[in-house]
Amino acid sequence: MGSHTTTSERIDELPLLIYWLKQMKVDAIIDQVLGPPHGNWEGLSYGEVALGFIAYFLMACRHFLSPVEDWAEQHLASLSQALGKPVRAQDFTDDRLAVLLSQLGDEATGPGEQIEQTLGQHLIRAYALPTETARIDLTSVSVHHQPGDDNGLMRFGHSKDHRPDLRQFKVLLGTLDPVGMPLATVILSGEQADDPQYVPAWERLVATIGRPDFLTVGDCKLASLANCAHIHNGGGFYLAPRPMTGQTPAELQAWVFDPPAPLEPIRLPGQAENEPPVGQGFEVAVTCTWQNPDTPATVTWTERRLIVQSTAHAERQRAGLQARLTKAQTALTALNARPASERADLEQRAQAILKRCQVSDFLSLSFREQVTRQTRYVGRGRPGPQRPTQTLETRNWTVRAYRCPAVIAPFNRLAGWRVYVTNVPATRLSLAGAVNCYRQEWQPEHGFHRLKGGLLAIMPLYLRDENRIRGLLVLLGIALRVLTLTEFVVRRDLAATGETLKGLYAGNPNRATNRPTAERLLNAFDNITLYRHATSTEVWREVTPLSPLQRRILRALGIPESVYAPPVALIDSG
Repeated sequence: MGSHTTTSERIDELPLLIYWLKQMKVDAIIDQVLGPPHGNWEGLSYGEVALGFIAYFLMACRHFLSPVEDWAEQHLASLSQALGKPVRAQDFTDDRLAVLLSQLGDEATGPGEQIEQTLGQHLIRAYALPTETARIDLTSVSVHHQPGDDNGLMRFGHSKDHRPDLRQFKVLLGTLDPVGMPLATVILSGEQADDPQYVPAWERLVATIGRPDFLTVGDCKLASLANCAHIHNGGGFYLAPRPMTGQTPAELQAWVFDPPAPLEPIRLPGQAENEPPVGQGFEVAVTCTWQNPDTPATVTWTERRLIVQSTAHAERQRAGLQARLTKAQTALTALNARPASERADLEQRAQAILKRCQVSDFLSLSFREQVTRQTRYVGRGRPGPQRPTQTLETRNWTVRAYRCPAVIAPFNRLAGWRVYVTNVPATRLSLAGAVNCYRQEWQPEHGFHRLKGGLLAIMPLYLRDENRIRGLLVLLGIALRVLTLTEFVVRRDLAATGETLKGLYAGNPNRATNRPTAERLLNAFDNITLYRHATSTEVWREVTPLSPLQRRILRALGIPESVYAPPVALIDSG
């Protein structure tokens, strides 16, 4: 009998990812925009290398270039099967990946924007994605780069990571509701302000969606007069909280203390009428005018100011103030245990406590001097009427804090109130609808979480070439689309059939969910192995049988089970 050898290759979610990326036409779009490789490049195209690199991101949870060749060596059969052609480990050398990133991130030609626009248009059509609402948000990414060109991408600026000592760059996401799928990812130098980035991002969303009349939701930096005027003048709609600067605090106080309209209870969708509302509010119509500084054009429109109070937020603000006041008064009382000899020293320490507890406006301080006199005999000897004495004075300062009702009462009255601005007609977006819409602002934040510390974490970033960093962000943005689209398609399928999935939670196999995350869906394909059996006369392969859960996920995604069939038509590489 001849010898029989068996080798194995872990394939896990690799066939699913490559098929899904090809359905998204990622490889075809990249090849269309970048064109054929030049020079001595042989083997896989730019787009096919990108598919393998993105699959590596999602399976290995890192984006370093050097390990990808070894990873490809361990998955040659499954990569060849998924891509439909023989694959070599040399197709994924760090040099080739660096060339791909440089091509994708070329600042002069900007292919990334064209790739994203074409990809977004395809995904909207192919998966019938809703396009009524989009969101724009930015974050900063701190990097441990050495001092370099102050005109480059890595610069000092306002850090949202609370690391002003580090250089940073900024990432903008323009996402589509309720998918949370990015339609635009933009990388910016770290010193740039957020406000001017919203209009270019909105124009990119318009170009991808194909029309301007969708609702754009953003944070308070979207609500600048120039941004709102541009979106309104372009035929679009916006919703954003108004920044609590300028005249807004005074206007808010006037509106809350003397409401110009009846208060309306706010309930979330599906909330019963007998349940307490989550808030209350009213709206005011204001005429806005903006003069374009570059042209004589003037934009005038009617803006709805939504004055809204969140009950839960109001309770948190009031409880937070009470806790800070109590903490500050306790700390001030503790200062008196060791009285200060100088008022200036005690006052400095007391003000530091008020500042630390953020109650400087809510507490007033009074300082009191205590003088203690003590008579002592001078010199040595017995006390007597002729014995000389001296009187010593000790001066100590103590502090006492008083709460300021005239400041605390208005704070408690205004707690939880916020002004939102929108130009959407009330017939399309009610007051309660606007509140519920803005409550979904976590969607781009979820994408930032994945990019900054989750499955697609940018850090640590070892790349130094800025074109390559931009190219990496293009691919990470595509990988983020894979995750968000996977979630949306599976959840939509489960909602249509009324089913739930079990077996996604380790240690709790009976826990069911109809809103699985993409990470758990991909983890469900762990431990799928491709076996290669060889004798002196024949070679055959087999794959770990798919579980019912895995089959259900593939069916929800519209992926045939044959993607996990053993390779049969490819050249056996031994």
